[in-house]
Amino acid sequence: MPARFNFRGGSIPKAVCKLRLHPGIGGAYPYEMNPPEAPAPAIPIVLDIEASGFGSHSYPIEIGLALEDESTFCSLITPEPEWTHWDPSAELIHHIDRTMLLRHGASARAVADTLNKRLTGSVVYSDGWAHDYSWLALLFDAAGAMPRFRLESLRSLLNDAEAARWHETKDQVSAALRYERHRASSDARVLQLTLLCVKYGESIGTRTHSAKQVDEMAALDMLTLAEHYRSAYGHCDRPWLRARHAAALAEGGRVIAEHLEKQLAGYVLLRPIGTEEWEVSAFNLHPWYRSTSLYRRLMTRSLAHLISHGASKLTSLVLPTHETSIRFHERLGFTCVAHTPEMLRYEIPVAELACRLRLA
Repeated sequence: MPARFNFRGGSIPKAVCKLRLHPGIGGAYPYEMNPPEAPAPAIPIVLDIEASGFGSHSYPIEIGLALEDESTFCSLITPEPEWTHWDPSAELIHHIDRTMLLRHGASARAVADTLNKRLTGSVVYSDGWAHDYSWLALLFDAAGAMPRFRLESLRSLLNDAEAARWHETKDQVSAALRYERHRASSDARVLQLTLLCVKYGESIGTRTHSAKQVDEMAALDMLTLAEHYRSAYGHCDRPWLRARHAAALAEGGRVIAEHLEKQLAGYVLLRPIGTEEWEVSAFNLHPWYRSTSLYRRLMTRSLAHLISHGASKLTSLVLPTHETSIRFHERLGFTCVAHTPEMLRYEIPVAELACRLRLA
């Protein structure tokens, strides 16, 4: 059994407190050098635990993760012989009965091993840190193992203004995702997306879009989209691209970007076009990152912005010759509603996009 110490009235294995974050891979190398296989994770990993109840005799019955690539993991946990506490009022919330655990749960050892395999070297965040810390410690104690990741409070990622918006935003996210089944993994996903909403969903009026940012976007467009723009419009140069982006920003647009090693790796330019409708005016990735999860992170951050602004529909403009973008939109469930020589117009309900991103 690991050494133990007292923590806020509970008993927690000391092993849980000795975790250190392993150094991660840096961002992209400068353009003239070989790029890494994937960009560094930008979306925090979130953990949620369902328990038999509260108090010193409670124990974890299900654990769920929302990972940095937006995939999820969930597992029921078979109670240890000495885990006998059961709170019927807690069952009314998580809808898991003890028979289900005995029939479908995995052992504490198996769950602990899976968590270590998926999370080694990571920092994981929880919204109920004090309780989840104790339950996670109990799980690893029963497994006779040491966690190889660190658990932190999700609140540590928020400033006071963001924390004040948390509960209202979480309700919006829950309504948009419309999970049919209550699971620890779905709760973790709601928390993860709520975090993105409050961190990145602020209005354009709170941000300053510098000339440098517009220049970066135009430079990336010249690198990857100039041929498509010329095919559609007959011309394309940096001043013309800067003017297009600046016009969208002046109309209340919002840039969602990912920088790696201080260079633009990808961006989405969103623009409001109605009370509940937004438009993707431009979306571009550096070629190095098109086979990575960067597009999912950008779309997830865009979804967070849309939800936080009460959007119900997303429109996206696609160049007719850009077959990769066309396939991407169709794979995500967008429907083409208009076709001109200059542009294809796709649409999707925000709730449908949320579901598609979850399953993609």
